[in-house]
Amino acid sequence: MECKDSGLNRYLEKTIFVSESNSIYMAQSKVTGAKRNIHKRNWFFHLANHYFELFFYQYYSKMQVWGLEKVAKKEPVIFAPNHQNAMMDALIVLFSVPQDVVFLARADMFKKGLKSFILNSLKMLPVFRQRDGTSELAKNQEIFDITVNLLNQRHYLCLMPEGNHGHHRRLRPLVKGMFRIAFKAQEPHGNKPFVKIIPTGLDLGHYVKQNQTLLINYGDPIEVSDYWDLYEENTARAINAIKDRLARDMKPLMINIETEEFYEAVMGLRTIFNERMREILEIDGSKLRDRFVADKHMIDCIDKAIEKDEEKVRVLAGKVTGYYEGVESLKIRDWVVRDKGYGFGLSLWRYLTLMVTFPFFLFGFVTNGISYFLPVFLVRKIKDLQFHASVKFPIALLITFPLLYFLQTLLVGFLTGPWWIWVAYLVSLYPMGKIALNWYIRWKKTVAGSWFGRQLRRRQTEAWKLVELRKEIVGLTDEIVGLTEEIVGLTEEIVVGQ
Repeated sequence: MECKDSGLNRYLEKTIFVSESNSIYMAQSKVTGAKRNIHKRNWFFHLANHYFELFFYQYYSKMQVWGLEKVAKKEPVIFAPNHQNAMMDALIVLFSVPQDVVFLARADMFKKGLKSFILNSLKMLPVFRQRDGTSELAKNQEIFDITVNLLNQRHYLCLMPEGNHGHHRRLRPLVKGMFRIAFKAQEPHGNKPFVKIIPTGLDLGHYVKQNQTLLINYGDPIEVSDYWDLYEENTARAINAIKDRLARDMKPLMINIETEEFYEAVMGLRTIFNERMREILEIDGSKLRDRFVADKHMIDCIDKAIEKDEEKVRVLAGKVTGYYEGVESLKIRDWVVRDKGYGFGLSLWRYLTLMVTFPFFLFGFVTNGISYFLPVFLVRKIKDLQFHASVKFPIALLITFPLLYFLQTLLVGFLTGPWWIWVAYLVSLYPMGKIALNWYIRWKKTVAGSWFGRQLRRRQTEAWKLVELRKEIVGLTDEIVGLTEEIVGLTEEIVVGQ
């Protein structure tokens, strides 16, 4: 599944809209999935929404929302997030704002009646792309009318301004479809405030893996009315102006690494240098937002350094590449080198606690292992990694967890008899699964930390080289950042909403 509006964007960019009223649809078009009252909740939505939302929050280890107070209630709002993780990006917006959100998905998912009903119930509309056939693109007119009508009724809409998703953490060129919808909905109100576009930044700890971090940044709303006079004078100029404004407003809300040559090095420095950058900026906390702000400063400094002394950045990038090659060859993570592993006493304590809690892990693993690992196995052949989470999540949510939990509970009820036993068993399943997952993560960290600490105590050259190389990288990045007044001055530019 993928949330994208690229087909609609291409269609809108080539079409002159003939609707006389935003509330009138093209009656002659019969488009599967083009539900006109998409904003209304049906029985399936009431049944599934809370279940989806509960497990959605469990999918991430940490989640922080910033700027939610900027999102107006009962107002026509278009959310414009960066698009890097297929359908999950839309779900992130859906479950983090105070009202229901309608968004768009690929039209080929709406071909079957039951599937179309489920997607419509979850407030998805189809969008037709070039690959669906040129003749199909005309059907986007009805989708356009529905979205405009939604805004006129003061509902939320989520459109991906980049048109499709990408794996690099940078803002790609924006397409124009969203702005044509915005201006059409603004039309009855002229230059009086009505439709708002809210730039949205999503920063995921990892695109594929579960139990990762998620930061959501909502920016200041852009009033479409501010561009209405220009729109009446010159439509193309107005669309380009608001498009450029949205791009400028989105960049501070997301990780935006524009350099191509040093992209991987900058990504590596986000891990290596973040703690030091927070010290430089005198940021006391280590929450997701704090780490994000530090990363934004560091990236800005690297960008400036590329302009002033590109060779120095190239030397740094070479060291970062060599460092991560060493880390990967030892099958460890950066934190292991940073902390110099675990000492003997700490290692012993961690192993003892793992032994004591092993029965809990075993129960959780036996009862949840298939539910966790089967979705991972099923998506292995999907080449586009950004699709993995969007496929794994619904498989786990709708198939593996409920089906296996039901079968297990049925078996326990059959073998035991008293109702309270199988109820207690059912209630324990998911929490024990989370305990098993956390036990496994702790075990992996204990093994890696204990092994590396032992290597250092034994004066193993390869281990100590990594420690020294990491120090060199931090020192060289310190020089590039330069503890100067210029860096302090960046705070007002980068820290949005602080």
